[in-house]
Amino acid sequence: MNTKEYTLDRFEGDYAIFLKRPEETEQLAIHRREMNGKVQEGDIVDIQDNGMGYHITVLKDTTAKKKEHVKNLLNELKSKNN
Repeated sequence: MNTKEYTLDRFEGDYAIFLKRPEETEQLAIHRREMNGKVQEGDIVDIQDNGMGYHITVLKDTTAKKKEHVKNLLNELKSKNN
């Protein structure tokens, strides 16, 4: 079983487009029907490929920390422009 961390970048039609972390340059497209559970754009996930399909787990703490980091960066940029 192969496990990797990805960020859900976007949905294109029936496919979820994930970017492999940390570089986020390699893409993985997974059909919605092959996904278990709810995943939202921006979520950081653990994807396990067992050869017969994918098991996707949202890494809630990692996602929350990354979103907070991005929020802080945006606030810092806004304060520099004022």
